[in-house]
Formats: sequence, C-alpha cells, structure tokens
Amino acid sequence: MITPRAGHGNGPEDGPGPTISDGVVAGAAGGVPASRPRAATAATPVGAGPPPVDPALAGIRPYIPGEGPREAPPSLGHSLALLDGDLVLDPHGHDLSLVVGGEALAQALELAVSTQAGSDRLNIRFGFDALALGAFARDLPTRKEYVTMELVRCLSADRRVTDVREVFFDDDPRFDDPGTGFDEQALRGVAAAHTDRRYTVYAVVDTIAGTALTLRARGIP
Repeated sequence: MITPRAGHGNGPEDGPGPTISDGVVAGAAGGVPASRPRAATAATPVGAGPPPVDPALAGIRPYIPGEGPREAPPSLGHSLALLDGDLVLDPHGHDLSLVVGGEALAQALELAVSTQAGSDRLNIRFGFDALALGAFARDLPTRKEYVTMELVRCLSADRRVTDVREVFFDDDPRFDDPGTGFDEQALRGVAAAHTDRRYTVYAVVDTIAGTALTLRARGIP
C-alpha cells in the first residue's frame, strides 16, 4: 500500500519513492534485497550462499582461451629456417624446416642486422643502417662507437629482447678474456682478419624468457 504525502493527491504517482539503504529497499514490508533475488532450485535454496568448493579443485585457476600456461616462460617464437637467405627442407620429412625458441630469435636478429634500414617499405625502421657508417664515421674508434649504438638500436627494436647487455669487438680486452672460450687458433684468425681491416663484433642480449643470447656480426670494416 502506498501512503500519500501531505499536501498531495492520493494518486500512486504522488507516493514516496523507495530508498536504498545498506543494500535493502525501504518502503516494502520487511524490506527486500536491492538486487534481484536468485531463483530457487533444489540444490540452491533461497537465501543460501554459494555452493561449497570441492577441496580438490580449490587450487585450480580457470583457463582463459589464448593464454599460455602461467608457469611457463614466455615463448621466443618460431619461424621458417633460413640458410644464406634461402628456405631449408626438413631432411626427415617433406616439409620446410623450422627454428624454435632461441634459434628463432637469433635468426630474426641476424636478419635484422643484415638488412639495410629503410629498404623494407612496410617497416622502414627495420634493419641496420650500414650506409651511414661510411658517411659519418671517419676513423676506427668512431666507426666502432657508431656500430655499437646502431646495434643497440637495431637489436632492442625486437620485443623479445629486454636488454642489450654488452657489445664488444674482437680487438677489445673483453675478447681476450679466458671466459669467452676463444682458443689460440681463433685468436690467430682474428689477427689475420685485422690485416684486411675487418673486425667481428659480438652482442649479448637478454630475452623475455630470462635467457641470454650471444650474436656475432662478421666483416665490420
């Protein structure tokens, strides 16, 4: 029953509107919940809380489509294997060979370094600007500094790379460190390459999977 307010007519439109206080609609007998009550079923009577959770399922989280396992590290991707720019056939089947994980990332980064920046019309920022090396870098220290900065820019553009930890050349003291694993024969080959004014640069990158990759670029003049 709607009670009319003083000074107004007795029509239903003049009655006091319901007010919500602490989740209960006032104005009805005893009050009713503000939200629509849930239909009663045999398993869930009116007023009962949520059904108890099976202890065996308590630790299981729902699976979201398209989401990988939460405990697994992020994937470094996969791609078709390349050899000198050509696709490779799988020797154990009749399909193209694939590279997965760290090999896929290493191949992608090597491809980026070997591509002249601006030559890809769909992504002009992709690649390494080797032409600017001869245009602006005059002496060897300047050229090495430019190569270092350009490598950091080129490699860090890949979203799978979290950090370019280190860049060093084969004539740096870092290269002679016993921890690098280069033997005497390798060092003699380096000395021979330097007579032809060619240097090899190494870059150590960290990935989103928590691993590290060491990349090598040969023939830096």
